[in-house]
Amino acid sequence: MIDERLNLPSASSAYRRRRCAGSENLIRELRERGLLKEIAPIQDAVSGTAVHAAWSGGEARLNPSQEKTLIELKRLEAMVLADWSAGEPYILLGREERLWLRNGIEPLHSGQYDVCYLSKDYQRALILDAKTLYGIQQEAAISDQLRELTALLHFNHPLIRHFTVAILTPNQAERISIATYDQLEAELALRLLRLSLFESADPGAPRTPGAHCEHCPARLQCEEARQLIGHSYSLKKRIDAGDFVLPLGEKGARILEEIKTAKTVLADLEQAYKAELKTDPDCLPGWTLSNGRKLRSIPEVEKALEAWSTHRYAMSDFLACTNLAIGALEEKLTAKTGKVGKGLSNHFNDIFGPLVVTHMSEPSIVRSRKALPPRP
Repeated sequence: MIDERLNLPSASSAYRRRRCAGSENLIRELRERGLLKEIAPIQDAVSGTAVHAAWSGGEARLNPSQEKTLIELKRLEAMVLADWSAGEPYILLGREERLWLRNGIEPLHSGQYDVCYLSKDYQRALILDAKTLYGIQQEAAISDQLRELTALLHFNHPLIRHFTVAILTPNQAERISIATYDQLEAELALRLLRLSLFESADPGAPRTPGAHCEHCPARLQCEEARQLIGHSYSLKKRIDAGDFVLPLGEKGARILEEIKTAKTVLADLEQAYKAELKTDPDCLPGWTLSNGRKLRSIPEVEKALEAWSTHRYAMSDFLACTNLAIGALEEKLTAKTGKVGKGLSNHFNDIFGPLVVTHMSEPSIVRSRKALPPRP
């Protein structure tokens, strides 16, 4: 498969590259030698790709949840565009277009925006970026990816004097995040991009593992990331032995980040070994794949109820064995009524509100917005 990025750094890797300059050299070397182990994307990312394809005008088969995301994404785009244009004429520069930074004709770096609009006088630009995943997202003002996209747009369209960038998050409580760059700030972004490329091209650029390893395709083969596993295990043994007090404060936060990174690497390594065992059952002495558990299910609930009823068993006993999936029920309501967003929530609550029972799951440790740097 042809790499549309030409095996060069791109704006999508800006977050990781700024925190780990040496990662680019490792990725490039592994890819050129055919040794880069591909890591399967999470299901939410696969779903997001399908929504992006449909949003850009391509053909994509979406499930009801993805359709709901797409409808909300289009609504957010219309809102931001109307506010940005303020009734003035504008043109669509493109959707899913790749911009290049070059030295003469030699490509150095690229970035692909989701949507870009220009004012009719080519003085103002609007870049929209959709993030359909759940979880905390960077704000537009501190987004490394949007800063590099602004730099690329400035390089390719030097007449633009004002840049607006917006992150659309249809599955977040805070739906829109907006930031602006003037021409001077865009030129600074371009110079920072060139500096980043220079630093990451250095053969001695350090590799610095951290939360950004989650976005690195080479994390399975990164020695620095693997060393975190041994460090975390050693620290646990010292704490268990009473030789070390569990660190808190800034030091504790750094150690917790190391633990999270080590867990990601360990999970990926286990999946990689599982794939090897599927190919060659004798490749790991003393280890084998267990047989998968047989999981029984009855997808046709209505027919199951008919079969139960033929024996004149009480329907209440049958229903006591079932659980309603609220997400699936909301999707059915969307299909029946066409309602989405707040309209769907209100309609759902009108029907089922008094019946809904809420349970709190065990809390998990996640990065908080307070951990992010302050907005410039």
